[in-house]
Amino acid sequence: MAWDALQDYLDGRADGWLFCTASGGQLDEPAVWRLLQSLARRAGLPVRGPHGVKGDAVTHALAKKDARPDKVQRRADHKDSRTTQRYNRRKELLDDSPGYGLAADLAGALHHDPTWDKPR
Repeated sequence: MAWDALQDYLDGRADGWLFCTASGGQLDEPAVWRLLQSLARRAGLPVRGPHGVKGDAVTHALAKKDARPDKVQRRADHKDSRTTQRYNRRKELLDDSPGYGLAADLAGALHHDPTWDKPR
């Protein structure tokens, strides 16, 4: 599938940069910034640069139920797992907090117990 997509992208081109701008120039860092900003605007998303996209990718990967932090760390090219966790934007969300989850479970159990508000 990746090979077919690459062949479609190259459209018979056999020389020049593998990934290039519409004019055939090198897809350097400023060009990547412009491309990401253009795509974000077209999709109605917040504008992100390459580093922001990397943070989004790490956050998305770690939010999966079967996430493997070691694989996410490797794909992010981080030597230290703490670096990968700094990219995880969900870690500060209340609904991802273990304490919040425990409190919600207890509140749900108490709410379903008909004797929960009765004096003992």
